[in-house]
Amino acid sequence: MIFNEFQKPRYVVLAESIMGLIQNDYFPISSLLPTEPELCEKFNVSRYTLRESMKLLREMGLIQSRQGYGITVVAKEVKNYYQMTMDAIPDLWEFVENSKLNIVNKGKIFAGETLAKLPNVQNNDEWIVIEATREIDSVTPIAWKHIYIKAKYKNVIKKLGKDKVPIYSMIENEFGIKTIRVQQEMSALTIPNSAADSLHLEKNSIGFQITRYYYDESNQVFLTTVSIYPPNRFNYKTELVLSS
Repeated sequence: MIFNEFQKPRYVVLAESIMGLIQNDYFPISSLLPTEPELCEKFNVSRYTLRESMKLLREMGLIQSRQGYGITVVAKEVKNYYQMTMDAIPDLWEFVENSKLNIVNKGKIFAGETLAKLPNVQNNDEWIVIEATREIDSVTPIAWKHIYIKAKYKNVIKKLGKDKVPIYSMIENEFGIKTIRVQQEMSALTIPNSAADSLHLEKNSIGFQITRYYYDESNQVFLTTVSIYPPNRFNYKTELVLSS
């Protein structure tokens, strides 16, 4: 099965729907949006999806949140540069919600021992390493992964494979940090034997690797993922939008 990793995420679709309602005065300026439970029920989404949508709409300058008061509509128009901002970080919600992470192994490792060369870290910094596959069904895994999580954020590990939420978002919600950018590297490679076994491939098969480095507000890497895909189970698609 070929799965397009970069289909538009569900929270982006939801944000666009709410933005359309705001622009058509269904939710007029200065009005309060319905409560979180009401919005979840209205749009049939999880609270994680809704909260990411609200964050997106806040960043677009359309709404404001105030503790104990609610969410107020403050504008109809989006700044011209926002499209580029929205596309700058690879959003994987739709991919995560429609697949399952199956953890194979986990343990501790030092930065100098990782498959990916982690930037801005010391070789003796401790990380949690997780080997996993990602599956759409129980028969055919579509990716083999090494996930490196900064040891201070190890508490999110208990949620992996259970909550269908991107790992970077789990860490944001649990520890109150913010992902400011993601550096992405792509390359073809001969799939390592351990990954080939997990993907049910012959040895020396050719595949495609995507490595992502997630940076926090201090410009420090807190999460790195190395994903290897067989070419016949993966389709990479992206779109570049020129801002006016």
